[in-house]
Amino acid sequence: MTRRVPRRRDGADRLLAATFLRNAAGFHQGAKAVLTRHHEGARYFLAIAIELALKAYLLDRGISDDWNRVYLRHDLVKALRYARRAGLTGAPAKLPELAALLSPYYKVHAISEMSPTAIASVCWSDACTTVRDLIGAVAEAARRRISSEEGAA
Repeated sequence: MTRRVPRRRDGADRLLAATFLRNAAGFHQGAKAVLTRHHEGARYFLAIAIELALKAYLLDRGISDDWNRVYLRHDLVKALRYARRAGLTGAPAKLPELAALLSPYYKVHAISEMSPTAIASVCWSDACTTVRDLIGAVAEAARRRISSEEGAA
């Protein structure tokens, strides 16, 4: 049975979007902090940060948290696709590759089961930079939106 949740575009939840973005930044910082000694934790934190940043963008654009929860769940590739459809520009070039690598494991809560080949295919320090740049792009998009709304008022 599919639960239908409407995509709400009439009112963005900007407070929740700001909270999601702040939490994304916190998970990114956590990933950086544990990167050298707890690799699995760092990968998991990076996946959470990507999810929260993309959902923050969607919330800021008027897509409801309920819609995100039901339709996107923990699928990073799908979240990136919908964020782009909603107008996200400036996302780091390496984000699609990182999302594609993490998503199959993250969406089934199996980051610990990533193959050694998959793990070795990424420079995790660079992945931290990619996630930091994503968070920055989402924050910049929110600032531009606020500026344009203030200019229109």
